[in-house]
Amino acid sequence: MEIRQKYIDFIIENLIHNLVKIQLPLPGDNGENYCVQEGTILYMDITIQVIEIYTRAVKLKLIFDAYEKEQIFFIPIAESPELIERKLHYTLKKVVIETFENNGRRQEIKQWYDEAKRNRF
Repeated sequence: MEIRQKYIDFIIENLIHNLVKIQLPLPGDNGENYCVQEGTILYMDITIQVIEIYTRAVKLKLIFDAYEKEQIFFIPIAESPELIERKLHYTLKKVVIETFENNGRRQEIKQWYDEAKRNRF
């Protein structure tokens, strides 16, 4: 087996987990998203399934909330596993945020944060 394929298999086995949690950003009034550093933080569970394995990429099926998305994730051979994991997490967060925004659900996320703050204590 080629070194490149061994590295791709290693990344798939060790970094692409079946269930991942990402932090939902707090939507601001000006259209910006804010990363919450302290206080109430909401997370979204994402179920990940590997659909296809390519030479330097994988096709992932992402299942979260009421959505199913397919995303191709490029795995650079010259980068460390930690950096690849960080890029995967960023890509997942970006897909979730774009999906919610494209479906007009920014206000719903804001309501989830308001409810979580009220039920915090």
